[in-house]
Amino acid sequence: MIRKLSLSRFTLACGIPSILASAVAFAQPNMPPANAYLADSPYPITHVTSAQQGAVDQLGPVSDSRRLSDQEIQYQYIGPNQLIVTLSGQYPDGRRVLWSAGADRVVKQDYDSFEMIDSFMTREDQGWDSEWAEERERKVSSGFEPLRIINAIQEMYRFAEAGSLYPLIDKDNRFYLGRDDGNIVAYGDKVEGDPSSPIEQKYNYKIAAPVTGRVTGINMSYDGYLIAVTDDGWVVAMSRDFKQQYQAKLNFAPEQSQNKDDPLNGWVRNSFAVDEKGLVYIASTEHMHAIKWTGNGWSKAPEDGAWSAPYSNSKGRGTGSTPSLMGFGDEDKLVAITDGDDLMNLTLFWREAIPETWKGLPGEDRRVAGKIAANMGNPDLKEVQSEQSVAVYGYGAVIVNNEPPSLPFYLPNMFAPVFAGLLANEDEYRPLGIQKFQWNPENRTLEEAWVNVDVSSPNSVPIISAQNNILYTAGTRDGEWTMEAIDWTSGKEKFHWILGPNKYNTNFAPIAIDPEGRLTYDSTWGRVRLNPEG
Repeated sequence: MIRKLSLSRFTLACGIPSILASAVAFAQPNMPPANAYLADSPYPITHVTSAQQGAVDQLGPVSDSRRLSDQEIQYQYIGPNQLIVTLSGQYPDGRRVLWSAGADRVVKQDYDSFEMIDSFMTREDQGWDSEWAEERERKVSSGFEPLRIINAIQEMYRFAEAGSLYPLIDKDNRFYLGRDDGNIVAYGDKVEGDPSSPIEQKYNYKIAAPVTGRVTGINMSYDGYLIAVTDDGWVVAMSRDFKQQYQAKLNFAPEQSQNKDDPLNGWVRNSFAVDEKGLVYIASTEHMHAIKWTGNGWSKAPEDGAWSAPYSNSKGRGTGSTPSLMGFGDEDKLVAITDGDDLMNLTLFWREAIPETWKGLPGEDRRVAGKIAANMGNPDLKEVQSEQSVAVYGYGAVIVNNEPPSLPFYLPNMFAPVFAGLLANEDEYRPLGIQKFQWNPENRTLEEAWVNVDVSSPNSVPIISAQNNILYTAGTRDGEWTMEAIDWTSGKEKFHWILGPNKYNTNFAPIAIDPEGRLTYDSTWGRVRLNPEG
């Protein structure tokens, strides 16, 4: 079912003829400015750009709905829980390579052939190979239900061993990771400038005291400094040769480290966004923060644009999303997250000066520009959760439902991500619902644009093609994994591809659109590239 809101109220209020209103509705919004210090590729960082929008100025595929053949699906075993595929810039010979890191290795893969170039092992004692992966898939996908669930829980614990969920590639094709031990590790080519070269570890930098905590995310400033945030609330800027380090602690950060036994439950537990003016946007468990990188230090002064604002957190774990920037050029400047309520809300904050005429929302900090429940079109719904960054394009923002409709009676709700991650192809655990909201700059309101409750996006991080106005996400249908294409404007299905069994499960990984318009993503045990004929 699709429910879509009309533009007629906006059209009538502004006195715009319908043909002009249509042109306004479909005009391409501004994209974030390119960061010259990131690799010149469509996917140099986890959520596409330093702004972390999840929208790419790249043409995605258009097709009829059908089952893809085995020949149309490229699959490469690359080790467990790689999660984030990143794409280098072009080398002198025009080639590119794919980089990622997982539970036991860093991998480098040829972009054209999809063949492995090299693996740099970060732990040697496991023996995780393709035969092991096939056996793990079998144990998760078949057999007695309690055993399937136990095996799925084991795989999700391995998820926490991935080491870094937010890597990036810089303009020199160096691949950077933030680690749980507080280190920043950089990898590159053993033979500089050679895409076929083996991997070499270039740096293993221990972030210096007084900084403490696990590195939850990294990004790149627009003047070429690596930025890292730890789960204890430290924000750190480092020169890319690691000879300089500048740090600051966020407002309200705990004096002592928290949740050291659970890497997914720190005071900060996601990555962050950076804008071209040096403002860094970080969500902690109860506040949204903006802190200013000055080029030689950090400022928390309001006159430099810094601020902190509370958001709702009745569930107690804070947001599950990396902040996404909304609005560029002459557009309203906002930052979007989902909040920490059981029935989470999309929450927008003014990211620069709050308009003088802004009266604020009842019961909210004046910095909050919009707040609306992600109820998937059901006002009686009591709980919706998503661990995905809000996908933003223009003034539109999409939230996917990662909450399984049911769990076995003998398991508490803390295990819900296991079912959304590894068992969502089973109907009883299959979340349904994708919901888009729209910021209206004329009356400064956040409204529902549409909701599609027929499509499942149980764990994928969607990607939006700015060139053909389509949102792509991995879903499930009739026990099999699919690729879903949704019209960004209407919410209606454009097409879907049936992929097959659990080996094609995204397991919380993002979808990427490569320069040839192909969809690529990391699965639980490998990497998938969809290369349909015709």
